[in-house]
Amino acid sequence: MEIRAVVFPEADRFELRTLHLPEPGPGDILVRTLVSAISPGTERWILRGKHIGTRFPCVPGYHRVGVVEHCGPEVQGFAPDTIVYGSGNRWLDKDVISMWGAHVGHSVSAPAGYHVLARQALPREALESVAFTILCGVSNRGINRCDVCAGQQTLHLGAGIVGVCAAQLAARRGAVPVLLDRDPERIAHVSRAFPDIPVFSVDDAELIPKLKAHAPSGFDLLQDTVGHAPTTDRLVPLVRSQGTLLLQAQYFDRQSCAVDLDQIKIRELTVRTTCGIREEDWQQTSAALLSGALNMQALITHRLPAARLLDAFGMLHTGKPHNLGMVIGWE
Repeated sequence: MEIRAVVFPEADRFELRTLHLPEPGPGDILVRTLVSAISPGTERWILRGKHIGTRFPCVPGYHRVGVVEHCGPEVQGFAPDTIVYGSGNRWLDKDVISMWGAHVGHSVSAPAGYHVLARQALPREALESVAFTILCGVSNRGINRCDVCAGQQTLHLGAGIVGVCAAQLAARRGAVPVLLDRDPERIAHVSRAFPDIPVFSVDDAELIPKLKAHAPSGFDLLQDTVGHAPTTDRLVPLVRSQGTLLLQAQYFDRQSCAVDLDQIKIRELTVRTTCGIREEDWQQTSAALLSGALNMQALITHRLPAARLLDAFGMLHTGKPHNLGMVIGWE
């Protein structure tokens, strides 16, 4: 079978290619893609050639919802017409590797790595939202790791998907979140979408007094989803003594991501990190997205058909026009 796929042939280049699938074996499932979604952080780092383990040419992406079209006789727990989440795949084109490989029209693989979402069709909005489960699951894992609870003050650096979803999850637990960002368009978008969560600009000349007024006793948690050390250093003094610093950015530029450990030590902060998600995060996050308890729809700025895949990656590459969540409809 010939399929369409997004391929990064080298750093800062992206194209559509035809790949060739093997015939499904007795332990394989054939999955037709319904929706894939772009992870704006990870996929941009892969495109730049900076993500750990990146090799070219590669098929990027780990956000994919599809429908099972065929099950081999040895497959258990899956059936035709089952809606699944995952990006397990293999193809005959040996020169192209998979960097999780979500942006493909069909896939053949063993069912390992797939989750069953539903035994029947889901509404379009549900498909779009749940496509972001892994990225939103990073937010869930961070909030779980830090044991965020009612009454706490949380400061989220970066009003991207991970930061905004973490703020939503913190608010659901009764905490009082504040978001920070630099991009005026993003600040305006998030402020409109989530009017109950304050969003400040890191370039605001009055930022520090405003944040001190918001949390006079200091923030209980500072979440970093940006990885800009000077900004993190500027905010650490706003965290209360023995508070928590949560590091969830990408820190590949080693020469520019070092933070001031001395002031972290002086404040006796607990530093927590996360890497990926766990099964409990997947279960909790997918349920919250499907129910609407976690509002991902407000963070989707672009919905494009598969025929415009390259337009989506052009926006990812340049950041213009303003974009947050981008979903690709393969139907």
